[in-house]
This record gives sequence, structure tokens and C-alpha cells, in this order.
Amino acid sequence: MKHNPADKPKIIVLCIILAAVLAFVAIRYVQLSREWKGRIAAHEKAHEMAAARARSTEAAAPGSPAPSPRVAALVTPATPPTRDPFYPIIAPRTARSGAAASASKALQDKASAPVLPSALPDFAASATRPRDVLRVTGIITGTPSTAVLRVADEHYVVREGDWLDNRVRVHSISESTVTLRDRGKTYALRLGR
Repeated sequence: MKHNPADKPKIIVLCIILAAVLAFVAIRYVQLSREWKGRIAAHEKAHEMAAARARSTEAAAPGSPAPSPRVAALVTPATPPTRDPFYPIIAPRTARSGAAASASKALQDKASAPVLPSALPDFAASATRPRDVLRVTGIITGTPSTAVLRVADEHYVVREGDWLDNRVRVHSISESTVTLRDRGKTYALRLGR
């Protein structure tokens, strides 16, 4: 690369400036790292001293006052949950082959026990409407569609074809409506109402 001889002093000055900047950055880096290490060491020392003070206080006065609520929360053992919090509420469906699917379908049809308690009123014979007793709190569309019905303070998961109280059947579930059939009459329950 050719350069103009008149530019030689400029190049030398720029090299000196670059070297000075690099030296400044290196020196400042070393200073800050030493300062930071000093702060960490001081913090660890203060933490160790506080722990030693706490141990000596506990040893000197066994009837000492109770620890602060934060310390008590950290020291107190927690009781394990009664059920697995990561277990799905609705069991996942898996694809089945022909024979296994038909056997599973037969078992589901035989096991059509009532999903809801037998305290449901007779909707066809009384003035009580299903929406006065049942509330739809959630719907999951798919194959099969699933809905969550609330009776009083209890929630029940139902699918299309399930029987409620052995006489009311879940006829269909759409994106916003659950349709029930009770002795020939059809009732539609809307989500959130």
C-alpha cells in the first residue's frame, strides 16, 4: 500500500493516540475489577459475620426471641402438596388403532355413570331451567369436545354423549354453547351465563 510521505506524521500521531486509548482502557479495567473484587469480599465478610453473630446469639440464649417472619418462612419445612400440581385435569387423548379404539369405545359406553350428582331437578316436569342450576364455565372444542359445568360450588368435566343424572344427556358442545337433552326437550347453555 502506498502512502504519501507527508502523511507519515499524521499516522504516527494516530498510532500514539490509539496506544494511549488502549492503555487507558486496560488500566481502567484492572482498577474496576480490583474494586469489584473488594466489594464482593466485603459483602461475603459481612455475611459471614452476620451468620457468626446469629450462631453465637442462638448458642448464648436458647430462649431467645423468635426469628423474623422472613427467616421463619425460610426455616420452617413446607408440607408437600396432596396432589401433583402438574397432572393434567383433562387426560390427554392418544390416537388408537381400530381394535383398541372399538374396545375403548365399548368400555366408555358401559361406564356411562352419572357425571353430576343426582340432585338435578326434573327439567321436563318442573319450571326449573337448566341454566338456573348449571353454569358453563369452560369449553374445549376438538374431537371429542369437552365442557366444564358448575353446579353450586363444584365443577364437572363432561364430553359429548355423557349422561347427567342418568336422564339428561350432553347432546353437543360448540364453541360457546352446550346443548342438553332431557326426555325429548333440548336446552342450550351458553358459556359464562
